[in-house]
Amino acid sequence: MMNKKSQQGLTTIGWLLIIGIFGMIVVTGFKILPMYMEYYQVRTVMESIVTDEEINVRSKRDMSKAISKRLYINQIRDIPKDKFSFTRENDITTITVDYEVRKPYVADLFIGAHFVYSVEIKR
Repeated sequence: MMNKKSQQGLTTIGWLLIIGIFGMIVVTGFKILPMYMEYYQVRTVMESIVTDEEINVRSKRDMSKAISKRLYINQIRDIPKDKFSFTRENDITTITVDYEVRKPYVADLFIGAHFVYSVEIKR
């Protein structure tokens, strides 16, 4: 005959709590993952500008146009042009993107991330 004390496990409330916590982790992952995927696409676009020899790095308009085309091709339409800044000093052009992403989470809460990335072009 088995003793009741030896058979222990989670109750229904315990299982519901674990499932709820796991569900929140999954929802958080589904909200955060697209933000980081977009950020890595923006980084790839900016790094492709560095390697493209046909772009005139002395012209902000040419660089802005090239970035806009590449962002459009990668279906990134949420980052406005004013988030990109261009500086030129001693034959080094620096392109910097600085933007923030906010996504709704649960009820009145949101998940946000702030991304900054720079590349240097030496031409």
